Amino acid sequence: MSGRDERGRRIRLRILLLLGLPLFPLPARGGPVGRLVPSPSGGSDVQWALAKASALAELKLKDSSCREIFSEFRDSQGRPLAENLEAAGSDAIGYLRGRLLFYSGYGRPACATLDTIAFTSPGSAVVFLCWQQFVEKTHRDPGLAAALLIHEELHSLGLGENPPSSKEITARVIARCGK
Repeated sequence: MSGRDERGRRIRLRILLLLGLPLFPLPARGGPVGRLVPSPSGGSDVQWALAKASALAELKLKDSSCREIFSEFRDSQGRPLAENLEAAGSDAIGYLRGRLLFYSGYGRPACATLDTIAFTSPGSAVVFLCWQQFVEKTHRDPGLAAALLIHEELHSLGLGENPPSSKEITARVIARCGK
């Protein structure tokens, strides 16, 4: 079955390359909170939400108690995420601001569920925002939106999931960093 999946992926890749389409949208340059490819609609809302949630996340990360979250979690090799952050030559705020690339998750299957606000893969600098959910969450509960950005930063630094569950990760971020 996995060989079939791989073959399907290769075929889709060839089609995209033949059509001249990039695999991921190219990020727009600039901005103090990373780069974001706007969604097909509501791009300015997404920019606003990302700026607001990022600013709140940065405020949280200024607190040494909040930054201890990077020592609580480990990557798949057993290394504390704080070591990965140090190896990246950055601190928590600098990593959030300058290393993470925020892309629109619009149209991606993960964003089809209203429970998903943002997602990434362990070790990836690319964070996809489910723009409708992210904007709504930032309007309703900006502190939680900020905690979710820190949650995704942890994944970007190598944290896997299940275990710990997504809810557990967010709860621990909120316990350390506040809501």
